[in-house]
Amino acid sequence: MNIKLIKPDERIAKSDSSAMTFKIKQLNLPLLAAYTPSRYNVKIVDESFEKDNYEDDVDLVGITVMTQLACRAYKIADTYRERGVKVIMGGIHASAVPEEVLEHADSVVIGEGEGVWPQVLLDAEKGDLKKRYQAGKKVTLDGRPMPRYDLYPKTSLRSYTPFAYGVETSRGCPYNCDFCSVGLIMGHKYRVRPVDDVIKEIEENEDPNIFFVDDNLSLNRRKGKELFSRMIPLKRRWVGEGGVSLAEDRELLRLIRRSGCQALLVGFESVQKQTRQSMLKLKNLKIDYKEAMKRFHGEGISVLGAFVFGFDHEDKDIFEKTYEFALKNRIELAQLRPMVPFPGTQLYERLLKENRLFSNKWWLEKGKPRVPLFQPKNMTEEEFAEGMRKLGKYFYSRSAIIKRFFGIKPWKRSAVSCQLYFGANLAFRKRYYNHFVNRSSQEISLLKRDEKTQD
Repeated sequence: MNIKLIKPDERIAKSDSSAMTFKIKQLNLPLLAAYTPSRYNVKIVDESFEKDNYEDDVDLVGITVMTQLACRAYKIADTYRERGVKVIMGGIHASAVPEEVLEHADSVVIGEGEGVWPQVLLDAEKGDLKKRYQAGKKVTLDGRPMPRYDLYPKTSLRSYTPFAYGVETSRGCPYNCDFCSVGLIMGHKYRVRPVDDVIKEIEENEDPNIFFVDDNLSLNRRKGKELFSRMIPLKRRWVGEGGVSLAEDRELLRLIRRSGCQALLVGFESVQKQTRQSMLKLKNLKIDYKEAMKRFHGEGISVLGAFVFGFDHEDKDIFEKTYEFALKNRIELAQLRPMVPFPGTQLYERLLKENRLFSNKWWLEKGKPRVPLFQPKNMTEEEFAEGMRKLGKYFYSRSAIIKRFFGIKPWKRSAVSCQLYFGANLAFRKRYYNHFVNRSSQEISLLKRDEKTQD
């Protein structure tokens, strides 16, 4: 049986905007391929790396679905089903809205796919594919097979930053932020992989560039220190995601840097204290943001600050406050995201109940995403859209990029650091200018109150 595993992407590996952004070999499909018995032929297609060939000889297609890419995933699925090919869909979106997904697929996998994937293949081979496969208990992370990165597509695309491959050290998040959809699949119990397994996986992959895919890297600090201590002699370069709380432990920060860390995506979420107090992961923080930034930079760790906008406690001043904080603390990069009400989250259900969603199925709309997707509590739609536009414009202006560079010593220490800094900033600049800066607030915020839909 010939199997094709597909990761959709709207850019489909051809636009220069695709070439200018980060390229990460995602872990999910290589890991699923590793759970596939050797008697099957497997091909991986990642549309951010290469175009798919719909004429391939294939018996079964598996598609991972993210909410923002649902329309693209459905288009791919419909194309294959028209040819008579069986299609299975999984991922966070499929777990959130399985009935919707089944309108475009023969079968849906709900939850962590590894545990049920072998059974799915057996049923498909027998012609007895079930409509739903519900993952039971969470899969064990101990002794799992090595991800099949050898199946990952090659690309001729240029990039401002080096390509990296995904490595997982843990799963699950003990926090329950109402806007986050991680718990839908990963659960809220924090599970840690054996350090021996992680080190072995890194040693067997010759690529020097790693992206740790954990949503909360090193929440278990003892295991984190063991891992990073053992990574030091491996001489790898890596980027990962972590909380502000990492800065509470100076020893951990030193080991993170010595193990090859180039940068951390740090979830600041909001510069407004009242908003942070509403989030469990920040409520009991033992360090303030300013001191945390000093410690990250003091160890030579560059910071991609992640900020979310649209919390009920915020008004239109939040955008200027965020810009001032980012500039004052010399944040190398900023991820500036409007809050997204993903289906299946507490946020989505609350906004739906309060009749504040502009569209109950916003992910099915065509074109660029509307900003905001719901009625903010303390500002108008136009004020929100204009705030996002100006923030992206000012933070990623050429003068701001250069100013931050000369204020950050870590970037001056190597040619690789300089490449990463300017490459990443130019990539983010292009992204934000395309999505926000080059569009008026009226174009960004397309819906008015009287245009709300009730799907």
